[in-house]
Amino acid sequence: MMLRVTLIALVLAGCSAYRAPNVAHRRLALRPRTAAPAIKAALLSPADTFEFMANEGLFRCDERKLKLFVKSIAAGAFVGTGGILCAGVGGDIGATAFWEAGNGLKRLTFGAIGFPLSIIAVGTTGASAFTGNLAFAGAALRAGKTSLYKVGKMLLVTYIGCLIGTFLAASLCALGALPAVGPSVHIAVHKLALSPLQTFIRGIGGGWLIALAITFATASTKGGGNFCDLALGVWLPISTYVICDFEHCLANMFFFFVALISGQGAQLGAMPVIYNLLYSTLGNIVGAGVIVGVFLQWATGPNCPVDTVRQAFGATPAAPAA
Repeated sequence: MMLRVTLIALVLAGCSAYRAPNVAHRRLALRPRTAAPAIKAALLSPADTFEFMANEGLFRCDERKLKLFVKSIAAGAFVGTGGILCAGVGGDIGATAFWEAGNGLKRLTFGAIGFPLSIIAVGTTGASAFTGNLAFAGAALRAGKTSLYKVGKMLLVTYIGCLIGTFLAASLCALGALPAVGPSVHIAVHKLALSPLQTFIRGIGGGWLIALAITFATASTKGGGNFCDLALGVWLPISTYVICDFEHCLANMFFFFVALISGQGAQLGAMPVIYNLLYSTLGNIVGAGVIVGVFLQWATGPNCPVDTVRQAFGATPAAPAA
């Protein structure tokens, strides 16, 4: 009996000595909850996009010309790589050409696979393509950040570099006897069948859509987007330009070089090729440089003083009123 009483007393003493944990103290010891990070916009506003494009145009106009030249060769090679891919896939489906009526699905394949790779590679590696530089330079010129002389010098270096790059890619295709050789020759013949006016008008459409791809890429990547945003933003306008059979001077260079190097394009003739490149280049200048670079920068970009624009085009600023 005495032992039982002693055990009960010990249990009661232990219960009285037990102290509940300090829950409040434990809560305070927890790491304070941080505020949720602000969600970053996936796209820049139009004004910010064209401000970035104008700054990029200024950078490319002031860039060391040797570096610009090497970047342009790389861009031309990327365009040629896209040409190899699209001609070897979409251009090699069936017996009829993709530009003929009733071949919409073939045009879709031709546009969806090939040249989007070119612009994605240009945007990812920092290469310098002529058509994209038209948009950048037009925005910089309209914003008064550079001069017409610097723009012309930059574009000339870029054009020559891209010409060499497309020649290198075409040599790889023709000398390697890739499956894209035959379709490339047919495409080159098709392009020379267009009238100068048709080539120029199609060049406007091609330059406009390629510059839109550059605009989409700028808005997505500078706004915090990732590679998928870049790829999708480029793929939509580039595939549209190819599907619609618009003209792009750099792509034309590639197809003409393949036809000439392979020996299957003897019927092309030097002067028709030069005229095609002339009119397609002029159309690209209007579509990419003027419509997107200048007009859209003016319509949606930040305002700049009129005298700044006059100085950019080499004019003397207006004298202040007396």
